[in-house]
Amino acid sequence: MVYEIERIEPMAQDVDLFARLNNYFDQLDQNLTSGLGWVIFNASGNRARRISNFVVGKYRQTELPITCQHVPWRDFALNAYMVEVELQQIQASDEQLSEHVKQEVNIANRVSRDSLVKMVAADVLILTGVAPKHRHELTLLDQTIERRHNLMATTVLMTPGQPHDLAIDVTRIAPDDTVWERMFQRLYQRCLVAM
Repeated sequence: MVYEIERIEPMAQDVDLFARLNNYFDQLDQNLTSGLGWVIFNASGNRARRISNFVVGKYRQTELPITCQHVPWRDFALNAYMVEVELQQIQASDEQLSEHVKQEVNIANRVSRDSLVKMVAADVLILTGVAPKHRHELTLLDQTIERRHNLMATTVLMTPGQPHDLAIDVTRIAPDDTVWERMFQRLYQRCLVAM
């Protein structure tokens, strides 16, 4: 499938965004080297699909030897639940499990961990529909952003709300923590911002 600006037909509010995205992809080699990504707010419904199809398509069309991981929020949140909640609870009662159940838990653990490694190690991570509602989601999101920032890896984060909506969600989940401050700093240090 070919993803081109002419085929997507952006709405008037996105004309500037798609022009900026095209400019970004024209200089993709330099942008990847510096770990420059995107934070795109107000991306929900048809607008989110249009933008994510365009971005994912552009990364996949590049002739540069890069790895690109596209993760919808639902998949990210499910993985966060498995890693941060379910598998930890099961492993806490490990001595009471049968050998068969232990094998299944090991497989689930390996699959979840492999998914995390791919998200952190990919040259480009595209995370769409970001809307943290639980502490385990926020914990994994914070860790992923931090690790990718340290690796100077490109992250594209799309969220359905406005900047203040994301800030409210994060501080509601972690009121006594500095998660939002840390995430904000990491994202805005190496990401272009669009509304």
